[in-house]
Amino acid sequence: MNNKELWKEVDRILWEEWDPIGVNDYGGPDDEYRSYVPSIVKLIQENADEMKIRKQLHQHANVNMGLSSSLDSHAKTSEKLNKLKTVYNTM
Repeated sequence: MNNKELWKEVDRILWEEWDPIGVNDYGGPDDEYRSYVPSIVKLIQENADEMKIRKQLHQHANVNMGLSSSLDSHAKTSEKLNKLKTVYNTM
């Protein structure tokens, strides 16, 4: 997986699976979470562990978006994003 593919896949996962404010359900703009992609891609490229990715998602949701989510609510997405390291870092 090259950098462009990694960015697209992270963007897709954030939009389709993470979507903490639920805009996907209401036909919101598909670039709603695109500004968070660089920080997640950087963690993947740095081979960060799943907990660091989870904490970054939590930070985006709670600080950047003003939500009140638990760290555990980001577990499924962070696990999926963490698996991208295997594909990306073997290239």
